[in-house]
Amino acid sequence: CVLVRLGQNIATVNPTPGSAYIEKTKDDITIKCSKVGYVVATYINKSDSAGATFGNIVAGGVIGWGIDSASGADNKYESPVNITLPKK
Repeated sequence: CVLVRLGQNIATVNPTPGSAYIEKTKDDITIKCSKVGYVVATYINKSDSAGATFGNIVAGGVIGWGIDSASGADNKYESPVNITLPKK
């Protein structure tokens, strides 16, 4: 499986199952998995606001939240992601 963000490969998981460390940003990640004899599967892992964002605003103020929000540090991705490849 290859993980792509903004048109650039950011990680490869081989063999699968496996894992990859991904830095949080505000940009979605496209995951494409392929294997001989199977249909290629694609999944878009959307970057979404983390539940702790409100707590960060209270603890760090609007300036701290603004910095985290601009970089995507207050976002999260779905984890774990399970992708099934159907046989051809």
